[in-house]
This record gives sequence, C-alpha cells and structure tokens, in this order.
Amino acid sequence: MKAWLPFLLSAAVFTSACSDDDIVNPSNTLGVSLGQTASAVVVGGNTTVPITLTRGGGFSGSVNLSAENLPTGVTATFTPATVDGASTSSVLTLTAASTAAAATSTITVRATGNNVTAGTATLPLTVSSNGLTLSASATTAMAAQGAATTIPVVINRIGTFTGDVTLSAENLPTGVTAAFSPATITGTNRVTTLTLTAASTATAGLSTITIRGAGTGVGAQTQTIAFTVSPSATAGFGLSMSPAALSVQAGQSVASAITIARQNVFAGSVQLAAASVPTGMTVTFTPNPAPGTSVAVTVATTSATAAGVYVIPITGTSTGAANYVSTLTVIVSAP
Repeated sequence: MKAWLPFLLSAAVFTSACSDDDIVNPSNTLGVSLGQTASAVVVGGNTTVPITLTRGGGFSGSVNLSAENLPTGVTATFTPATVDGASTSSVLTLTAASTAAAATSTITVRATGNNVTAGTATLPLTVSSNGLTLSASATTAMAAQGAATTIPVVINRIGTFTGDVTLSAENLPTGVTAAFSPATITGTNRVTTLTLTAASTATAGLSTITIRGAGTGVGAQTQTIAFTVSPSATAGFGLSMSPAALSVQAGQSVASAITIARQNVFAGSVQLAAASVPTGMTVTFTPNPAPGTSVAVTVATTSATAAGVYVIPITGTSTGAANYVSTLTVIVSAP
C-alpha cells in the first residue's frame, strides 16, 4: 500500500488541478471583431471602439474581455467587461492620461470563456499630443418609430490643432437617419447637435451607433451611443432639442427649442423641468406645461455663472406616459 501512495497523491493533485473550466471543447468557437481597423487617442482624451463577439459550436457562455500590450499611460475599460451568454456586444474605451507619451503601438483585445479557446483581435493605436477630443452628452438615447431625438456633441482642440472638424455617424440601424447641425465645426466653435430620426418602419430594438469626428492632419475620434428604437404602438412622447448644444458668455442669454413628438393616441400636456443647473443660470420653458408640440427654451446666465461645460438633463413628465429625458449642453465663457 505504501508503494502506491505517491502515485495516488499525484493523481489526486492532477485531478484537482484540472477542473471542468480548464477543458476546451474543440467544437466550441469564440471570435472577436472590432468596429475599427485602427484607432487614435489624444493625450488627456479618450476614444471608444465597438466590439462584437461570435459564439459557435454550441458555446453559449459568458465572455470576459481584457486588453493587452497597452502603451504607457493608456488604460482600457470595457462596458460591459463580462458579456453574458445572451449578448454579443461591448464597448472598449481607451483613455490616455495627460502624462502619456506620443507613440504608435498595437494592442490586443482578448475574449475568454469556459470550455472554449480564447479569441483575440488586434488594434493599431496612435497616441498623439495634437488633435481633438469628442464627447456626446448622452451615451444612451431612445426614439419611437416615427420620432426623433437629439444629442449634443462637444469637441476640444488640443495642442497646435486649430482646424475644422467634420462629424459623421456610422452603424445606423435600418430606418434610422443621422444629421448634424452643423455637420462641420469651424473656427473656434466647439458644439454641434446630432439628430437621430427613426422612420415609422425603422427596426425596433437596441443598436450601437458610432459618432466620428475627423480633422485634417489629426487622428479621428469616436464615441458610441446605445440607441433604442421603440415600437410606436405605445402611447407616449419624446423630446428633441434644436439646438441641443449652446454657447453663451456669462451675463448673457441664449435660446433653444423643444419639439414634442407624440406617439399613438397620446394627447396630454407635458411638464418640463431642468436639473443640475449651475449657480447663476436659469432655464425656463414657454409654455410649461406644454399642450402642443413646440416649447421655447431660454437659458439665462449672470456674472456669477462660472465658465465651463454644463450638461443639463431636461425631463418631460405627463400622466399616463413614461417620463422622457433629453439633454442640453451649455458652454459658458468668461465675460
């Protein structure tokens, strides 16, 4: 019996080390594809990359995502970092610290799961000290079939870059169109409004739309928006703003307008309210509550309003309908 003891102990150790999670089923497959063939990020900024997973051979489990070979000063986050078996998408955000060095590298996105060989995809990444950053005030948006929604978009020019920035939208779902006002941000201007319009025949469901900002001589920047088209059969309403991004000098006023898109048989008045309004600023709506489809918006500032970029949620409420939240971005400059 003593002669068999070492063999039994070795077998026990081997068995415990090899759990079911370590066994790879050769028929299971896991693929990773990226929404960009190359990416660029400006020092102090960030950019986003859509990720799509492909499961095959009977594999239907959760997938963990990670990034490898990141350059110094660049971090990666995934939303979500673990993709459950019912989902196939995530978004990678690459952020370059202010201390990151300008460089070009190739990062690897790795997807792992139980009982399946890991899937990988590579992405050339350029870190630059000159360029632009791009930010949308909302990372999620919704419009009913036959309605529209608006999203403010703000750019920052960094380093020696002073050129025009052209905006575009990619990966639009069937029946959805995108329009920027303006489509090119010129001079010292920094804001534009993206309007997403869903036709009455638009496919209902969730999709990931990519906003791209491009300038001559600098790397393009992208941001993603999780956009939902809801069926028009449900009574309710949506809000769209024009423009959805405003610039104003402290002590002055500026105007915008809200269009209320009414769904199905909804005919109620909509009460509007603004949140996160900074000191010295007021936001008023006329009329409020709104019985029709048009509302005038006035943003007034005083000398006490500090310079900065403010994202102000605008919430509409009405009896018998779900609340709807839109956003208004206000850039205040010093007097």
